[in-house]
Amino acid sequence: MERESLLGANLADLERKFARIGLTKLDAKRVLPWIHIKCVSSFDAMTDVPHKVRSLLSEYFSLERPICRNLQKSSDGTRKALLEFPDGHQIETVFIPDEKRNTVCLSIQVGCAMGCKFCNTGQRSFERNLSCAEIMSQVFFWKDLLPTLKELAHPHLSNLVFMGMGEPLLNAENLFQALELLLDQKNHNFSRNKITVSTSGIVTHDLLRMAKFGIKLAISLHATTDIKRSELMPVNRKYNIDTLLNAAREYLRRSNSEHVTFEYLLLAGVNDSDANARQLAKLLSGIRCKVNLITFNSWDESTFRGSSRTRADAFLSLLLAKGIRTIIRKSRGDDISAACGQLKGTGERSGSDLS
Repeated sequence: MERESLLGANLADLERKFARIGLTKLDAKRVLPWIHIKCVSSFDAMTDVPHKVRSLLSEYFSLERPICRNLQKSSDGTRKALLEFPDGHQIETVFIPDEKRNTVCLSIQVGCAMGCKFCNTGQRSFERNLSCAEIMSQVFFWKDLLPTLKELAHPHLSNLVFMGMGEPLLNAENLFQALELLLDQKNHNFSRNKITVSTSGIVTHDLLRMAKFGIKLAISLHATTDIKRSELMPVNRKYNIDTLLNAAREYLRRSNSEHVTFEYLLLAGVNDSDANARQLAKLLSGIRCKVNLITFNSWDESTFRGSSRTRADAFLSLLLAKGIRTIIRKSRGDDISAACGQLKGTGERSGSDLS
């Protein structure tokens, strides 16, 4: 019998699951903090849970993490893990250390259905959504690994970004279940200001439902006209730029967030002209926002080139002059294909580099 993972279970879930095998609500209350606060990977580690209960839990349930098939370390300290689930599907997740924060980039799907032309993940066909337990397992994986990373300025996860493989709003229910656990003060207790969900531009009711969490929203924009954006991002054919910007304004109103982040990938000769910068400033005028200008990270078979630093600086200056808060986002982990747009989620089953 395949055992069911409890990594995505909240208290109500545990009570329902435990009732089916004759365990009580008290048992569920005892077990919950061991899963989400102490983050144990074995029921035997739950020392205040009766042995009989632990044995029953081990028979029906699991706390196992996915198998790490490959762990790579970048020259800048970024790490990328290739994780495999029991059904053989693989995804990638990234750990980005910094002096003031440790950020984990989480995947939400196996593959991606969005087909953005500049994104390596989008060239892999969509296979399936990740369950809440599989989303959470990426957080557990990095939490387990942190104590072994002696060079870190501080040994805690501080920030989470849903910017890995897949479109979060096409797996909204599992995303929302994970957010509830991550934000719950009695569980992982992340700050709402430390979690960001990125969307390629899915404008459905789920986007506005997400506003109740008060988390940060990042929107992949990447073009200033519908014609160009539709060429780069097929999603624009269904949800155009005006629709997307109106949704961003409504998200700000409902979530009480400080700002929305617009991500803009600079592609040489495609979307990086002075005219593009002026048009972008016009589009975003009046919206509480920040713009992240992103350096294009190359991958095999890509036909795009990134803008030069001189062109990126000129684009930045034009936006700043128009009063748009803008930065050029520093690329991390590009030497191990861990940077924005490079994740693919397939690889050789090689050994891990834990150094």
